[in-house]
Amino acid sequence: MFVEIKENSNSSQAEDGLKIVSATEVLGPIDSANNTSIQAFNYDFVLYNEKNGEIHLDSVEPIFTKDILARVLTENHEIIGNKTISPNSTISVKGQVEFNASGFSKEQILNLNYINGINVTSTKTLLFPKRDS
Repeated sequence: MFVEIKENSNSSQAEDGLKIVSATEVLGPIDSANNTSIQAFNYDFVLYNEKNGEIHLDSVEPIFTKDILARVLTENHEIIGNKTISPNSTISVKGQVEFNASGFSKEQILNLNYINGINVTSTKTLLFPKRDS
């Protein structure tokens, strides 16, 4: 069973016109019957392109806090690649990582900060200006 721990509708903006317009984080044990020390942290970010042109996303990856990063068991954190967001459109970016929560109480797990932000790698096309012949 997963418990929603945080929903944030405050907008955060990157320099290139890409905004995080909402984020949901959910966590819970992988195996609640036998082993609650391994937890699954699920996240869903909605990115909005406020530019007049398309933005091509090469990759999107969460930036974990150092306390969680040391405990993350999932190796690849890249959660999207090779997607294009049209102008004034959104895209949902979802992912999950497993982390070792041994030594933490339930309250400590719920009160941890998991992600500082996201790292977006995008490709921009620069066009040469037309020259008069």
